[in-house]
Amino acid sequence: MKNSVVFFTAFALSLCLILTGCSRDTADITSSTEDVLVRNIWAVDYYYHNQDMTNDFGSSRILFSSTGAVGYQKDGETVPGTWTKTMDALNNELITLHFNTTDPNVTRLNESWKLTSRSVSSLQFEESDGVTNILFRIKTQ
Repeated sequence: MKNSVVFFTAFALSLCLILTGCSRDTADITSSTEDVLVRNIWAVDYYYHNQDMTNDFGSSRILFSSTGAVGYQKDGETVPGTWTKTMDALNNELITLHFNTTDPNVTRLNESWKLTSRSVSSLQFEESDGVTNILFRIKTQ
């Protein structure tokens, strides 16, 4: 009889743990990089290539579409472009931007950027020109 009580208690305790321990915690679910990009309007928060060039991107906005289109907006004008997300051999996320312009400020963004940090309100990228690292960070507006 004593074994039956121990077995029943262990079974009941296990069942309680299973039923309460398997509930889905939505706080642990994170959005993909694509979701984060297309759900927000972005501003260049930091751009560094041999010197801080962040001011060259002042009052600009970057808008990503789920279709692979991207727009760079500044002073009422929009420069169209494309973007893709791929993975490199080391499993790093790469975001490739290509804007259809000759504007030197905007063409600085035409790279395959390695994602080095991501949150729902900020993404940081890195690229190397073979000599120096270029740092690029965007944040939500």
